[in-house]
Amino acid sequence: MPIRPAGCRIGSRRDRRSCVPAEFVIISVVALVALLGPGVQAEAATAFDPSTFQAPDGAITLTRGGNYVEPYFATKALLVAQDGGLDIRGAAQAWIDWTLPRQRADGLFRRFCRAARNASANPNTNYAWRDCAAADADDSMLALWMQLLYRMAPSTGMPAEWQRSLTLASKQLAKLRNGRLGVYHVSRLNHVALFMDNIEVYAALRDVARGQSRLHDPAAAATDARAHQLDAAIQRIFWDRRTGRFRPSMQKSRPAFYPDVVAQVYPWLADVSGPGQDPRQAWQRWRQTFGAGWIERRYDTNPWGLVALAAEKLGDAKSAACWTSQSDSLRGGNSWNVLEEAVWQSLRAHFPQAQVLDPQACSDIWDPQESPTANGAPGIQVQQ
Repeated sequence: MPIRPAGCRIGSRRDRRSCVPAEFVIISVVALVALLGPGVQAEAATAFDPSTFQAPDGAITLTRGGNYVEPYFATKALLVAQDGGLDIRGAAQAWIDWTLPRQRADGLFRRFCRAARNASANPNTNYAWRDCAAADADDSMLALWMQLLYRMAPSTGMPAEWQRSLTLASKQLAKLRNGRLGVYHVSRLNHVALFMDNIEVYAALRDVARGQSRLHDPAAAATDARAHQLDAAIQRIFWDRRTGRFRPSMQKSRPAFYPDVVAQVYPWLADVSGPGQDPRQAWQRWRQTFGAGWIERRYDTNPWGLVALAAEKLGDAKSAACWTSQSDSLRGGNSWNVLEEAVWQSLRAHFPQAQVLDPQACSDIWDPQESPTANGAPGIQVQQ
């Protein structure tokens, strides 16, 4: 993994911080969505409500009422919300309408900052936002964007404007593939391949293939083949047989909770596992080693709701409910962003209110006598 440069990289996707520019100081539900198809939303689904994150013009900011748009977080949040059974149609349509005209001619996406601080400024003009930074990871963003468009495309066919955007994004994503290794680089300037990025690209390609099939697009078979090729390359390039775990990057780095430990959870969200690995057993080992530290944010100040989603997916509803109850007080804080909000709303819709508001929700999951460093791992720093 590339070493993070000095200073906070605003909205950095690889370190998942909710940084902003210095100038702006239940499984059954998921299965139902999958059964209905990528472009169909269950009518009775609870609506995803990003109201405090989504501006009137459709822009989705990284933080509540923020002035900064990180396209990766916004797009990922919408997909996670839909995977969790929430209805994202309104929020997604507004986000797509806002993003389409801001996609570069080469198909890439940039980060945006609010240009007008005047409260009376018209938020529906291009002058309200300015391009303020390059994307942090082109591979994931391009793939997630394609995934979102195929999920939201009407059954009558892909809108012409969306198809043009897809063509641009697809061409750029193809340029990031390392033909020899079979995995994707972060960007055309950063030739590092990251494990979690490639998992996201794999999941997106698989989903895009389903969307193409739904729309009777003959390209579906080729897209599905590329997904399977990437799956094989991920196993070959990132799996460490000696340690029995995935490497987070092609580059060596000092072990840390993120990316090393979080990386082990990521593939389970995409139905990927290591050779001979039983995901449910692997999750139980992960939870026993890192669970309490994750919930109490001893390794990292970020809540890491995606871990809770993996827990629920693997049948550990108690850990997911524990995270949901513990995270309620974090909403709106410095460590909270739109992706955590999407996870929270998804899980909140799965559990009874009494369960997620129960202060004792975590009491029967871990040994209450364990010390703050009892579940540490070699090289992983515990925050004191």
